[in-house]
Amino acid sequence: MQNTKCALYIGSNAAEAHPVSMLHMLHAKETGARMIVVDPRFTRTAAKADVYVRIRSGTDIPVIYGMLWHIFKNGWEDKQFIEQRVYGMDDIRKEVEKYPPDVVEQVTGVPGAQLERVAKMFATQKPSTLIWCMGATQHTVGTANVRAFCIALLATGNVGAPGTGAN
Repeated sequence: MQNTKCALYIGSNAAEAHPVSMLHMLHAKETGARMIVVDPRFTRTAAKADVYVRIRSGTDIPVIYGMLWHIFKNGWEDKQFIEQRVYGMDDIRKEVEKYPPDVVEQVTGVPGAQLERVAKMFATQKPSTLIWCMGATQHTVGTANVRAFCIALLATGNVGAPGTGAN
């Protein structure tokens, strides 16, 4: 975490549940890392974020797919990483087309401009990492949430290097 330039927290209140890892993130922020917190509640973790994104509970996948919509639309995906290491991203692109900003805002409550800003930060300020906890996994679609998070990491090439990955 100390090597990341951008950390996206979703379904994680690390300040209360994982204070040691939060300390690592705060050290990363001291060296310029950006911190995004996506959560229905304004938590102690959200208070430390550079960007706080309030979502409707249970809309994690539309948020991630909305981010991917912006990433693909603007060419922020890691094309070389996808070509060399990822299978099936064309299918994801087709699915993500169903999540334009107006649809995502209606479902999640997140304004399109804010989601575009978050998507750009996550995709372009590399290395980036995505951190989740039981706030994302303890849903009936918890496994699907984790799959969506991993897809976002793969689309942006944030896997397999220091400061990247699924946490």
